[in-house]
Amino acid sequence: SVGTFQYRLRGFLDPPVDHFGRPFYRYAESRATSRPLCFGSITRLQAMFNWIRDFFDMYPQQPKFSFLFHSHYSHNSNNRLPHADDELFAFLQMMQKHGRLNDTMLIIMTDHGARFSSLRKTHQGKLEERLPFMSIRMPPKFQDQYPTIMRNLRLNSHRLTTPFDIHATFEHLFNFHSLSPYQSKSNRSVSLFELVPENRTCAGADIEQHWCACLNWHNISIDEPIIQQFSRAVVNFLNNFVSDHKEDCATLTLLRVNKASRLEANNHLLKFVQSSDVDGRVPQFRNASSQPLNETKFYQIQFETTPGEAQFEVTAEYDPIKDIFDIQKRHLSRVNKYGETSACVAWKRPEFREICYCSNLLVHTNLSSTVTAAK
Repeated sequence: SVGTFQYRLRGFLDPPVDHFGRPFYRYAESRATSRPLCFGSITRLQAMFNWIRDFFDMYPQQPKFSFLFHSHYSHNSNNRLPHADDELFAFLQMMQKHGRLNDTMLIIMTDHGARFSSLRKTHQGKLEERLPFMSIRMPPKFQDQYPTIMRNLRLNSHRLTTPFDIHATFEHLFNFHSLSPYQSKSNRSVSLFELVPENRTCAGADIEQHWCACLNWHNISIDEPIIQQFSRAVVNFLNNFVSDHKEDCATLTLLRVNKASRLEANNHLLKFVQSSDVDGRVPQFRNASSQPLNETKFYQIQFETTPGEAQFEVTAEYDPIKDIFDIQKRHLSRVNKYGETSACVAWKRPEFREICYCSNLLVHTNLSSTVTAAK
């Protein structure tokens, strides 16, 4: 029901590929059984691996690209993930044995780590959300022919990289000229076939503070007045964000603040100046060194709201002169699952999913409470 290109998106009227798996998976999910990890006599993961095998068999000589994504073993918990080990190992052995990796760039990756389990509330969980796994394996002939590129890839695995760099790497590959250095179209991205600077910072990579894993946050008391002010401002922001559907979404109130941190501004942080494009999707930044030192501070809190006991983590910049917090939706992370609690707006306003708690659930909750009291 939810796919990579449908979650918060509209999908495709005309699929841009020769073979599109969504119709099969939607039909298979509609015939769910007591074995949710299986399609008939094989697992969902094995069905995906069979799809890749058949794709290679169907087009043995043609250049081809395939992207497949599997989440059933790991999305809500890490406990089932070991079940994938043997199947993944057998798949890679099969691909190697039949020579399918001889001229194939193989990428195994995740989009994030443990984002909704109990681990997410810890410091390790914060890193899991921000540092997804990615591995790249180049064909043996490529490794032999381009040792400098392979050296760069290995060194870059220990350096700060972003999805923009992955995009630049694909552009480099599609316009590959071994003797010419590649020039990225953007200053914020570096092809991983080139050497990423060893001293690269989040500022240099256009990574905002909320998503930067290289900063030192200092824990502070949740009882500090500034944290109380921040938490009230965030809840007001959440309610205002969904205000045009207030008939669907219940008004949220602060339940508790679980953790608070402060980051003093320094020369490695980015300052948002304005959008660089008409759509407001390309932010323009400047370093903190171009402003008076300690003019602003950054705060981060983990908190819960009611109804629904939703758990969030948010980062915001505080301007002490204006005494306001700059709260942005893109700096907000939902820490626990929301499941069907936002189903009433899931498709008409998908950007509300993390925030909205459907008012119709309050009716069911109150009815359940009444029945319990009567008993």
